[in-house]
Amino acid sequence: MMTKIEKLLISKQRVFTIDDLALMWNMPDRKKLWESVKYYLRSKKLKKIYSGVYALADFKYDQLELAVNLFTPAYISFHSALGIHGVNFQQYNSVHSMALASKKIKIEGMDFVFHQLKNETFFNEIGIEQKETYKIASVERAICDSLYLVPSMTFDVLDAVSPDKLQQVVQIYKNNSLEKRVQTIIRRMKDA
Repeated sequence: MMTKIEKLLISKQRVFTIDDLALMWNMPDRKKLWESVKYYLRSKKLKKIYSGVYALADFKYDQLELAVNLFTPAYISFHSALGIHGVNFQQYNSVHSMALASKKIKIEGMDFVFHQLKNETFFNEIGIEQKETYKIASVERAICDSLYLVPSMTFDVLDAVSPDKLQQVVQIYKNNSLEKRVQTIIRRMKDA
């Protein structure tokens, strides 16, 4: 029979919420779950990253995986996704995500910034890509999220952007001024 830590080791995850641990360890009893967590913290098999968020002590974890586990539900977007997709070149010492509320969390010198979206838009999966341990906005969804947050946002390179997908994604926001900004970008892309 595998130990609790062995169960975590065979997982692709490296960051775990308390709910993840309850599920992976099959421990619905919260009191017993907390006793196990405390034991693994004391024995330095787990380390606490944030309230209710843990990582395997001897393993590196991905900042993007951490971001979506700090404040759930969330997906990577805005400056972070634009940088990953090669749309904007400016680097930030922060990870930006979309969530159901706005929040900023600082961990080990890194800012994790969560930007609020309306429930209806947030839960629409159009333009959301599932990676191994986190979700990230597609390039088109990241552009729409960014324009939703900062209407005057500009983009460095739009070569990888599909005008058709951009048009499809903008519809989920149900926001006329956002649709106009996206139409302007699409016209510029076609003229280029």
